[in-house]
Order: sequence, then structure tokens, then C-alpha cells
Amino acid sequence: MAAAEPPRGGLRLSSMLVLALLTSAAALAAVLLLFVAPRTATTLGDQGRELRERNFAAMHELAHQQTQTTSKVLVDLIDQGTRARRRTLRDLPLEALGGDVAAIRREIEREDSERGARQQRNVEVLAAEMQRRAERDITARFAALQTEQQRLVDAATAQLRTTHITLVAAALLFSLVVLWFGLSRLVVRPTRALRRATQRVAAGDLDAEVPPPTGGEIGDLTRDFAQMQAELQKSRAALQGLNSTLEQEVARKTEHLQQALAELQSSHRQLAATERLAALGTLAGGIAHEFQNVIGGMRGCTEELLVEERDEERRETMQVILRAAERASGIVQQLLRFARRSIDSRADLDPALVVEDALRLCEPGARRQGVQVQRDLTPGLLVHGDSGGLHQVVVNLLLNALQAMPSGGELRIAVRARGEEVEIVVADTGSGIAAEHLPHVFEPFFTTRGQDAGKPGTGLGLSVTYGIVAAHHGRIDVASTVGAGTTFTVTLPAATPT
Repeated sequence: MAAAEPPRGGLRLSSMLVLALLTSAAALAAVLLLFVAPRTATTLGDQGRELRERNFAAMHELAHQQTQTTSKVLVDLIDQGTRARRRTLRDLPLEALGGDVAAIRREIEREDSERGARQQRNVEVLAAEMQRRAERDITARFAALQTEQQRLVDAATAQLRTTHITLVAAALLFSLVVLWFGLSRLVVRPTRALRRATQRVAAGDLDAEVPPPTGGEIGDLTRDFAQMQAELQKSRAALQGLNSTLEQEVARKTEHLQQALAELQSSHRQLAATERLAALGTLAGGIAHEFQNVIGGMRGCTEELLVEERDEERRETMQVILRAAERASGIVQQLLRFARRSIDSRADLDPALVVEDALRLCEPGARRQGVQVQRDLTPGLLVHGDSGGLHQVVVNLLLNALQAMPSGGELRIAVRARGEEVEIVVADTGSGIAAEHLPHVFEPFFTTRGQDAGKPGTGLGLSVTYGIVAAHHGRIDVASTVGAGTTFTVTLPAATPT
């Protein structure tokens, strides 16, 4: 019997060495591109920024000094002009004019002093304006210089990155060439010859010729393979006699183990789902009780305010609050039904009659949608439970099926015995449920219809259905294929006729 084809998913030695080289090259490139180049660019940028800041400060200082010097020169000129006019005034022959010459001179000197003071103030204003304009021009020039400097740094960084990539590529190419020649002579050729022999042995030819061993580890491997071939030749005869019986036994055991594994996985999924939904039920019950008190208080306060309120606009607002509270109360009631794990009243009942009653409610809607209803109801079967609760279970499943077939289809409902249990099956040919959604369909507030404005849903119908079925010590299973339809199966313990 030919040996099985060996797996080919592993890397060859040459591939592993090339991969190691590529990894080293990638690491070197990463160091150069992610560490050296950014550090170099940062250093260049920091040095340029520091030099620019120093020059910026120096230019500001120079502009300030120049403005101060110009202002001082202008003030000195104004002072000199004032002194010169005073000397000229003293030399003027004002006595010929008559009058109080001293008063005239004082008045002229006063006006000249005021004019000089105004000129000095103008010089100060001019100096401040010159300083502001100089600082603005310096800031604009240095902003342009910063942009140009950043462009030069980016260009230098790009050039440095290109140089690093070139160096890495050259080193990698040289290493690959050396590795290729070394592997070809020392590893690849002897390995290929040994591989051809191993392939023939793997194909069942245990008499295949093994190449002569060479030096090194490849030679040791060749000798070990020749020894293994000899051992295989000795063992083959004995194995062939046991092979047929062993394969049959292994197949039988494997089938049994696969079946047991499938059952164990199914039980585990059901147990996990039951524990998860039981925990959700406990949480939902606690939350529902708390919200019921809050909503009751809201409704009571709003109703009291509504009795005394006369403003129509406020009354309408209060009516909106009451309607919202009613909707919230309905959701809380559904949560309480999901959380409840007991039934108030029990009696022996025929599930076929419960299904017929539910169909009378849902068949008009089915006809409007063009949905054909197929019945397969076995009468006379008995279960012990609450007819109202089971009626709600069937109605919820029927409504879900109709909502999945808005453009028509086929709805099949069956009631049948299954050993010591009774099954209620509701199947549709609608849009189906995605596989990733199936584990969550019985969780509160999980719905795939909430995104469709035409088919709104709160996500509580199936969770309430699950709670009612669990309270009857039954189970509910779902199977679905997208585009083909969905099947819900409710399994209940059969009642013993009295």
C-alpha cells in the first residue's frame, strides 16, 4: 500500500534562510528608516530651529537698537534746532518794535518749546511704528525662512531615506547571491537527491536507491535515512497483514468518537445557552421590577397633573408622557414574562387545538401577504401546561414567520409526537437568519428587524417565548438558512392521560 503524500505546507531550508535574510534586512531598514532617519531629521530640524530663534532674537534686538538710535538722533536734532532758534531769538533786535520785549521773547520761547515737545512726541510715535513694522517684517521673513528650512530638511530626510534603502537593497542582494552559491553546492543538490529517494520510498518503493552520503549534517541525514529504509523493509510485511483490520477498526472508532463529540458539543451549546438566558432572565426580572415602580410613579404623577391642567398644549404633552409610559409598561411586562420560570395555572391540553386557535388570528394577515399555510396537526396529543402561555408562544412564532415573508411564501405548522415528547414546528420560506445571529435570537432586545422602518421590533417576542417554553420544562430550537427560511421547533413533555 502506497504511503500517504507528505504535507507540503512547511518552508524549505533555502526559503527559511532567505526569509531570515529578508527579516534581517527588514530589521535593518526599520532601524534606518524608523530610528536613524527620523533622529537625523529631528536633529537637523532642532539645530535649524535653534539657529533661527537666535537669529530672530538678534534681528529683533538689532531692529530695536536701530529704532532707538534713529529716535535719539531725531530728538537730538529737534533739541539742537530748538537751541539754535533760541540763540537766534536772543540776537534779534526786537527793541525796535517797541513794547514789552521780554514778554515777547518769553512767548516765542514758550511756543517754540511746545513745538519741540510735539515734535519729540511725534518722534516717539514714529519710533514705535518703525519698531512695529520692523518686527512684522522680521516675523514674515523668518516665517518664510522657516518654511524653506522645513522644505530643505524634508528633502534631506527623503534623500537620506533613499540612501538607506539603497544600502539595504545592495547588502541584501549581495547576501542573496552568496547564499545562493553556497546553498546550491553544499545543501540544495544533496538534498534534492535525498528528496527524490524519500519520495520514492513514500510512494511505496522501499527498494529505492539512496544517494551516497556526503560530509556534514546532510551526509548524517542520508545515512540515517538508509537505516530507516532498511527498518521499514523489515516492518512492511508485518504491517500489511494488520493494516486492513486496523483501518476498519480506526474508522469505526472515529465515527463513534465524531458522533459522541457532536452530541457533546450540542449538549454544551444548549447548556451554555440555557445558563446564559437564565442569567439574562434573572437580570431582566430585577430590572423590570425596578422600572415598573418608576414607570408607575411617572404615570401616577402625570395623571394627577392632567386632572388639574387646563392648558391644552401641556395636556397634550402629558398625554404623550402617558402613552410613552404605557409602552414602557408593556415592555416591562414582557420582560417579566421572560424572567418568570413558573406557570400560574396548569391543565392537560391538546396543542393542536391551541395551534388552530392561533391560526385563526394569523391567517387573515397571511392571506393579505399571499402566504400559503400548510397544516400537519396530529389531534389527541396532550401536554400539561398553560393554554394561554402556549397560545402566546404559537402566535409569536407565526407572526415572526409572516414578518419574514412580506412578499408571500409558504408557512408550515405541525404538531406531532416524538417519543415521550410533543413537537410544535413552525417553518417558513422567508429571508432566514444569519448564522452569526442564531445564538442570540432568544436574548432580550436582540432583533434584526429594528433597522427596517417597515418591520419594527423590540426584540422581546422570542425571549418571552423562550421563557414560557422553559417554564413548561420544554425547549425551543431554531434552524435557519439565509434566503431559504427558518424553522422553530418547540418540544414539550407529553402528558400522561388520566
